[in-house]
Amino acid sequence: MKSLIVISGPAGVGKTTVAKALLKTYPELKSSITFTTRKKRRESTEDKKMYYVDKEAFEACREKGEFLEWAVVHGDYYGTHRGETETLLQTNPVIFNIDVQGAEQLKKLYGPAVTTIFLLPESHEQLVDHLRERGEMSEGSFQERLKSAERELSRQDDFDYTIVNAEGKVNETIEKIRAIVDSLLRP
Repeated sequence: MKSLIVISGPAGVGKTTVAKALLKTYPELKSSITFTTRKKRRESTEDKKMYYVDKEAFEACREKGEFLEWAVVHGDYYGTHRGETETLLQTNPVIFNIDVQGAEQLKKLYGPAVTTIFLLPESHEQLVDHLRERGEMSEGSFQERLKSAERELSRQDDFDYTIVNAEGKVNETIEKIRAIVDSLLRP
């Protein structure tokens, strides 16, 4: 089995941007396969293959053990498909853009084959600004996402690496993470 690389952190911190850059840099790196009950975003910014399903279909897959990991995030279900992802892992390293719950589940399942990287905002203000930029949401939804982000930030010490993604310095962040990935894929 090849390496599993997890990119995690609160919403709006730049996980998708980093994952996309890594997928472009490393042709051998493949993306995990995700099922979700959330609605498809207007503009596709996804860095992974996504299947959009209803809650009943998701729960049926979960009951059959079809997910390596799954979690409820902001009221929507997300899960990494076991069969498709394990097929990829036979020949390629796989990157996972997932929340802290999923990272913990993968670490328990695969142990040292998993490398976890937690992206941090440089400040609370940056986190708030990025959450607000995510689009129209009620104040209640915003507060729920902010509390969720704070819970995730409290788990950063559970990760192998923590990297601050400073405003306007995403290329520097990507370079730091490339150094980690180089050590895994090109020792």
